Amino acid sequence: MTEAFPNDTPQQRAFRAFETLVAGEDTAIDLSLAALLIANLEYPELNIAHYMAQLDSLADRVRVLLGLSGTGIPDQLPVNIDVPTVIAAMNTVLFDQEQFHGNTEDYYNSSNSFLNDVLERHTGIPIALSLLYMEVGRRVGVWFDGIGLPFHFVVGCRFQQNRIYIDPFESGRVLSVQECRKRVHQMIGKKDKIPAQWFEPVSRKYLLIRMLNNLKHIYLHNEDYARALRICDCILVLAPRSPQERRDRGIIYLQLKRYGQALRDLAAYLQLAPQAEDHDEIQRQVKIIRQIMALMN
Repeated sequence: MTEAFPNDTPQQRAFRAFETLVAGEDTAIDLSLAALLIANLEYPELNIAHYMAQLDSLADRVRVLLGLSGTGIPDQLPVNIDVPTVIAAMNTVLFDQEQFHGNTEDYYNSSNSFLNDVLERHTGIPIALSLLYMEVGRRVGVWFDGIGLPFHFVVGCRFQQNRIYIDPFESGRVLSVQECRKRVHQMIGKKDKIPAQWFEPVSRKYLLIRMLNNLKHIYLHNEDYARALRICDCILVLAPRSPQERRDRGIIYLQLKRYGQALRDLAAYLQLAPQAEDHDEIQRQVKIIRQIMALMN
């Protein structure tokens, strides 16, 4: 249940559609549609079909370069076309012709996380550009996985018993696992052993949560609690048992002076995470909220 959206508005309908979309099997989630429904919360009049058609058009141009015919999303590539050939064609269309690129000058602009803005402005953060790459690839016939490196996001694909990594934030640069490991060491500044699971595919729900968390942190930094609340509701659809998300939403409700909802979420957090380091602090907040509500009665 959510109180973030007024009844019978485009935003509420987008939220309900998002709930329905992500309720099924993870591999069946249409990432492009999910991302555009998230954008629909920010842009109530968003024409989702228009941007889905843009993705189709990009994929069609890749298919032309590959000499492929037909329409619709193919189950697999023809035997005479391999994955590196597809990557080269995708990089030509997306980065050479359309000049999609990472936004290094205004990295924390929320527009970098909305797929419609990425398609319009041709720039974004790593996870948004990776989603774009994955969805164009899917329409061509190649399943690219999301790879959630710490502080970065790339895509990966199996080829001849190995995994190829591609960085859409750096114009589709192809990386070996050794290069990925070197990059991770540079980002985390440690020489400790790197867990192998960092280089494995993440679920589609995880990708969406990570994208939503980027938006949540931007809105919280800007003290835009109404927008942060909408994002928290979406995250909790994907991870309904997450103690941290219940806590974060409770704190946002408190900032909005919605004390009943804040009390509900923070009390739930205390139950879900009884050993949490901030347990005593949240318990103190709950006591204060109860005192405030008593004074209001």
